[in-house]
Amino acid sequence: MSPYPALEPLPQRLFFNTLPTGEVEFSCFVRVSPPSRLDDTWLEWSIAGPDQQTHLRCERVLTPTEHDAGRVWLTATLPSSWPTSQLQVTLHTPEARMQGTWPVTHYQPPLVPQLPLAGTSLVLIGHRIGETHRAAWQIPAQQFAWDLLPLGAEGLHLLRGPLTEPLPATLFTGFGQAVLAPAPGRVIEVVDEYPDGKQVGSYPHELAFYLEKLRRAAGNYVILDHGGGVYSCLAHLQHHSVCVQAQQEVGVGQEVGKLGNSGFSSGPHLHLHFMDGPDLLQASPLPMAVQAEGSVIDPQAGQIISS
Repeated sequence: MSPYPALEPLPQRLFFNTLPTGEVEFSCFVRVSPPSRLDDTWLEWSIAGPDQQTHLRCERVLTPTEHDAGRVWLTATLPSSWPTSQLQVTLHTPEARMQGTWPVTHYQPPLVPQLPLAGTSLVLIGHRIGETHRAAWQIPAQQFAWDLLPLGAEGLHLLRGPLTEPLPATLFTGFGQAVLAPAPGRVIEVVDEYPDGKQVGSYPHELAFYLEKLRRAAGNYVILDHGGGVYSCLAHLQHHSVCVQAQQEVGVGQEVGKLGNSGFSSGPHLHLHFMDGPDLLQASPLPMAVQAEGSVIDPQAGQIISS
């Protein structure tokens, strides 16, 4: 049998992320060339350490959904001592065999960024396996992202006044709060052209608008180059609030814009993720930790954290 072209991982660089339990998680999508039929088609994948003594091996059939989409989703939770590894994936079909091998490493960040919001914030969404960001295959750079929503300075509350129906975005205490550079850097890209969604509770209905140009999903955003191969994306900023420009140098804690509800967003929040390049659609996600509450943490969904 002649092999098909090599399989392609999404993202291109693969990292473990550490859980509060000390265990590590791994996940990725793998693009596959769908066989003409599913009969006798099966997937084999494994993760092995450099010594080939520690490994995880799985076999399963390719589902009709995976066949139609042309991609498979692989996940694993592994012991804390799991070493830097190799992921090997083989798709066996009646027509050919496709195979790919890629390193999976423990990322060592060159810096520890600060939270980009002053005061106390609720972590709406994190990046554990099973959360929205982790399975973002169209924009894989955001797979280690957080969604953050500031709480009121006078107490742990989300709204400036009584709950109303419909609920306006401007009623949230975090709407319009300053968004700060998480580390010193240089501004790479600025977008500040999209209006904020006025009401909260559902995503925009114009899905074709976002699929036509995927970057629109981030709404108004700023991308910063922090050096050492680390870039940050601060997204869903308030319309006309961005106060920096491309090539400008910024210091840690410097305001770059204000929290808004632009782009593909169901409510006001700050989307934050780190990546290994400046291109929102091509970069790989970096499993960074942040400085908060006097320590270095990887915020989890549902946590309340303070800068």
